[in-house]
Amino acid sequence: MKRLLFCVALLLMSAGATAQVTTSAIKGMVTLSDKPLAGATIVALHEPSGSKYGATSNAEGHYTLRGLRVGGPYTITISFIGCTTAQYTNQELTLGATATYDAALSEDQEAIDEVIIVSNHTDNLHTENFSSYEMDKIPTIDRSIYDLTKMMSKAVRPSAGGIILGGQSTRYNAFTIDGTSSADIYGLGTTGMTGSLTQANPIPLDAIDQVQITTATIDLRESGFTGGNINAVTRSGNNEFRGSAYTYFQNQRFYGTTAGKDVAERKHLSEQMTNIAGATLSGAIVKDKLFFFLAGEFNRNITPSTNHPGGISALSVEEATKISEHYNALTGYDGGGYGEHNVLALTGSAVARLDWNINSNNRMSLRYNMLHADADASSNSAQSFYFTGSEYANINRTHSLVAELNTWKDKLSNTLRVGYTFLRDGRTTNESLPAVIINGLGANGNGTATIGTNPYSGRNMLTQNIVILGDDLTLTRGRHTIVIGTSNEFYRADNLYLANARGTYTYASLDDFLADNGESGGHATQYAYNFFADGKRNPPMNMAQFALYVQDEVDLRHNLTLTYGLRADIPVMFDKPVANEAFNQSYFAKFGTMTGDIPKAQILLSPRVGVEWLTNDILTLRGSAGIYTGRIPFVWLSNCYQNSGLRSMGVTVTDHSATPAFSLNPEQVGIKSNPSIDLVDKKFRYPQVLRAAIGASLNLNQWDISLDADYTKGINNIYVENLVAEDMGKRLYVGGAESLAAATYYTSMTKDYAAVYRLSNTQKGYSWSATAKVEYSFMQALSGLRIAAAYTYSQSKSVNDGVSAQSSSNWGRTYAVNSNAPELSSSIYEFPHKVMASISYDRRYGMFATNIMLLYNGFSGEHYSLTYARGKVDANGDTYRGNSLIYIPTKDEMATMLWADDSSAEAFDSYIEADKYLRSHRGKFAERNSHSLPFESHLDLHIGQSFYFDKQSSRRVELTLDIINFGNLLSRNWGLTYRTSNWTLSPVTITELKASDDDYRPVYKFTGAQYTMDDVLSRWHMQLGLKVVF
Repeated sequence: MKRLLFCVALLLMSAGATAQVTTSAIKGMVTLSDKPLAGATIVALHEPSGSKYGATSNAEGHYTLRGLRVGGPYTITISFIGCTTAQYTNQELTLGATATYDAALSEDQEAIDEVIIVSNHTDNLHTENFSSYEMDKIPTIDRSIYDLTKMMSKAVRPSAGGIILGGQSTRYNAFTIDGTSSADIYGLGTTGMTGSLTQANPIPLDAIDQVQITTATIDLRESGFTGGNINAVTRSGNNEFRGSAYTYFQNQRFYGTTAGKDVAERKHLSEQMTNIAGATLSGAIVKDKLFFFLAGEFNRNITPSTNHPGGISALSVEEATKISEHYNALTGYDGGGYGEHNVLALTGSAVARLDWNINSNNRMSLRYNMLHADADASSNSAQSFYFTGSEYANINRTHSLVAELNTWKDKLSNTLRVGYTFLRDGRTTNESLPAVIINGLGANGNGTATIGTNPYSGRNMLTQNIVILGDDLTLTRGRHTIVIGTSNEFYRADNLYLANARGTYTYASLDDFLADNGESGGHATQYAYNFFADGKRNPPMNMAQFALYVQDEVDLRHNLTLTYGLRADIPVMFDKPVANEAFNQSYFAKFGTMTGDIPKAQILLSPRVGVEWLTNDILTLRGSAGIYTGRIPFVWLSNCYQNSGLRSMGVTVTDHSATPAFSLNPEQVGIKSNPSIDLVDKKFRYPQVLRAAIGASLNLNQWDISLDADYTKGINNIYVENLVAEDMGKRLYVGGAESLAAATYYTSMTKDYAAVYRLSNTQKGYSWSATAKVEYSFMQALSGLRIAAAYTYSQSKSVNDGVSAQSSSNWGRTYAVNSNAPELSSSIYEFPHKVMASISYDRRYGMFATNIMLLYNGFSGEHYSLTYARGKVDANGDTYRGNSLIYIPTKDEMATMLWADDSSAEAFDSYIEADKYLRSHRGKFAERNSHSLPFESHLDLHIGQSFYFDKQSSRRVELTLDIINFGNLLSRNWGLTYRTSNWTLSPVTITELKASDDDYRPVYKFTGAQYTMDDVLSRWHMQLGLKVVF
């Protein structure tokens, strides 16, 4: 007992909080003559490395072995003096799984019995495990971990990148490699993992041993997510020297011609090329003792830019030419061009790992990985166009080091983990000039163009330093396996960010831009310029998250396991923003949130409980419930440090008559600063959800059938308001002359601040899903043939989806009727229907082997909202254009509404009648995310052929062919992908507001916006690969 208390005290003194499982485990019960046998010896031998793990059974015959290397093959031996020896060979262990081996020994020293595997389970519902062997067989071209989601009906990989799990934002996932976070902790990108801005893979796929993806784990060691947890471990060396060298290649000839129906001229892509090359090497430095593993990969990718004037773009060639020429007259720079050009991405990554079997009771691993990525960003869409000089390059530099020590002694085992990660993310630009944004372009007036330095890229560089320290102590007592642990993360972020650093001018039309000769103002609808006071940037931000947890796994009966525990997470912010006393004493003091406020240190409790019942040899029932604590992107908290109105200053002019003339020197415009302010409620809490899950799995001969469901209720979801926009009783009457349909018309009570964004919490929001899955493995003559199918139906409702790093976008892109009172509606992360089906064949015959997989993924299209188009008029006075949901008028109302031209009323009426949702909701406002893009269907194919050096060898040459969107190769109408811009379409715009007493009536113009097909993703494309394994 004294030793236990000492270990607990040691844990509590340790100083993130997202430690993950990096090993496997086994457990079981040993009996003699149907009675528990104490003192039996259990040895698990990892055959490739000679690593041994040992335990003895306790008084109740139970044993547990944790901290085992994942994979295998293992030989498990269970023995007792004077009794038979039970043995099982060629056993593979799974990451995060506990395999159960029960042995019934007898008093006969000569016989060796084979152990009976009672179960080999992951202890978790909603969990998928993938080995390196399985990863090699999945159709993939970019060789990303996220391609594994193609095998999961409960996950969706959106076109923007990342994985949507549990109906939550990609920013709410945890992603770890060898127990240390590889997530996009600061939250600048969309994929949710390191290298997010560059869309790069943080680690070579050939360096990964196993991956586990889960949404409802019971294990309290796994935390830091409210969506899902992606946990990967890297490969280790063994006694045998092994290696590989590989290359993959594709170019424009490996792509199909223009996809879609009724295409007049199907064209090939212009220059495109992807070349991936890599190598691995592993072996023993000291046999059975010290091992190494090395991996490196280089990826060069060139793709053509898309959506150019004259093609699929709202911007015409004539408009682009006029913009370029006038900008050149103002600045001496033509914007860099507007035609098709190459978009280049370069990525280099490497992994080095050492594994040391110190002795029979201690094993240590040390892993280093690096990522160096540069990727040009091209963000054109059908409605939004960027001149080439307005694009930028994203960069990422990552260096990560983690050490792990696993120790076993008697009934105790311990895992100690220490890690450090350095990250640098940012943007680089070729020019430093004022930005110009022009709205109202194209035949329908719904196009936008940007020329000059990208407003958000002129000064943009982030450096992060992360230190982790965690320890897990496991104690076996009778039927109990108790885990006591701590997981801690120290975080430092130094963010250089300044939007509109060279000034940004927004014009409502091309004519307005052409009229601005740089001498007289009043042409732009908005002007923005930000700068650092006294030229000093914001100081770094220092934070930490501490966690303590205790968990008990109880074998209530031989086939019934109960797991329960409690975790406490404590996020701490060490630095306090400097208070802006002028603001704190201003009009906004009445709202009770001040600059200088930060969330108080708080204890976030996460109790969890789960039960697993192996009813017989074929049926397993599972259930769990608990609270999951995630973390928000730290940039949301960083905003209150940077945007206090003291260091990051800004000028924003939205009064059309007061905007200045275009100038190359924004600091000389001479307008008083009216910065945007970011506030965080002192009671703000990190995201938490309550999640309950149930499931059943049936293993019947070659059949594997499973059913499961889960429900998630938000506890601490995010909520963003703009306190500048106040409801003072004014209304925007959106219907006809006699209609009372109205939205709030917001009033700004001060001109001193352009916006005041406040981050707080809401309990609104929930999601649920139900999944059915079936798999069948053929035997005998058809051995190696396997079929699988799964279907998931899900819903996800939210108030704010947290789509951006910036408060302005998180608020403004939460499309609403009343901007500061958004209603609960479908989330953009809701994909109601997901279907997965596959047929695969994998078999070796002598010196040859063939593997083939045909994989189908079908899922609901992405949601989008219908809003009034951006233009000269701020439709509801809230200072943000383009965020107001449209009103769907009745036919009677349309007759007395105000229209900008004679054709708009009839065109809008036809648009409504052609849309089922709009037709059935006349007389109402459109709901957020009321519409969905068409259902997407993708059929992918992988073919691999191996040539072995001899019949017994594993050394071989592999040739692979991967065809993504294979269905489009069969028919140009299949496999199409569609897009909108920022989850919205704007079929109508408001050209002006007519005053009516203290209220307003809009003047409408129909623009007829439609979603568009993604020209590149809709085409089939393939890749050839060559790998030599030695």
